[in-house]
Amino acid sequence: MNTSIYIRNSSLVMCALAAAVLSACASNAPNSSLESARIVVNQTADSPEVVRRAPLELKAARDTIDKADGVWRSDRDEGEVNHLAYLAKQRAEVARNLARSRQVDEDVKDANSAGDKLRLEARTREAEKARMDATAAQNQTQTAQAQARQAQTEAANAQQAAAIAQQNATAATRMAAADRAQSIAAQEAAAAERLRAEQAAGTANAAEERVRQLEAQLRDIEGKQTERGLLVTLGDVLFAFNKAELTPQANPRLDKLATFLKQFPQRKLLVEGYTDAVGTDAYNMELSERRAETIREALIVRGVDTTRVVTKGYGKAYPVADNANVDGRAVNRRVEVVIADESGNLRGRGT
Repeated sequence: MNTSIYIRNSSLVMCALAAAVLSACASNAPNSSLESARIVVNQTADSPEVVRRAPLELKAARDTIDKADGVWRSDRDEGEVNHLAYLAKQRAEVARNLARSRQVDEDVKDANSAGDKLRLEARTREAEKARMDATAAQNQTQTAQAQARQAQTEAANAQQAAAIAQQNATAATRMAAADRAQSIAAQEAAAAERLRAEQAAGTANAAEERVRQLEAQLRDIEGKQTERGLLVTLGDVLFAFNKAELTPQANPRLDKLATFLKQFPQRKLLVEGYTDAVGTDAYNMELSERRAETIREALIVRGVDTTRVVTKGYGKAYPVADNANVDGRAVNRRVEVVIADESGNLRGRGT
């Protein structure tokens, strides 16, 4: 009897140990979305141009990966980890695009600096010429005055000669006055040129500050430049599952997007809805259209002109990830806002 009880208890202990080992192995399994995002961020960090020109954006991508690691280690919350992995990829993309943009800005700035230097040298030569002309005029004045004094001395012997000499002196004085006036005009022109140069520098500084502000806002709304124009992606987390009504957590992102759009009041917007491949084509098309229309109404409520915004639903078309897995389907359920370029061009899918 005691031997049977011992054997039965030993079997229970062995089963418990096996279950613990299997649980530990499962807890240590990596998250595929997290590892994929880590590869993208590491590749971006290997670019010297990104490290030099977009360090803050690169840091944001790395911080997001670290945050996802922490969530995966502590909570094993797959949905939150997938969302953070997606954000990390997007922020890495922002860092790469921003590095390229800043390279272009530096090239333009270098070209402008070279042109400004040539114009400054030309103005300096003109000012130097004006100074030399003024010096010559002063010398002419001194010569005329000497001639006048000599004429006055000779006037003691001949009144007529003195009168002629006086006329010559008067004419010379007038010439000197004209030369002085020209010198003053040249100085005033040089001062005006300096003022214009200072104003131009102030305008350039203001423009650079405006670009920095817009770049910061663009990063804040997680926008990026694409071949179709400026693109802002709103993920499926803004809606309840299989619904077109916004969740409360959508309000901060939509507030920021509306504030950014108001800075470009003349530009048209295209709000596009997409779904994953689950369900019928007709249902997915209708759901994508309703979600796009929901975002349009939310932007109008926040002050965006209703005539600026058009919507389009694409259903399960144009996926950006593999619909064969949960992570891919979550990425494909999205709303994209396309902003027209400076010329007013607004490109939808297939145009």
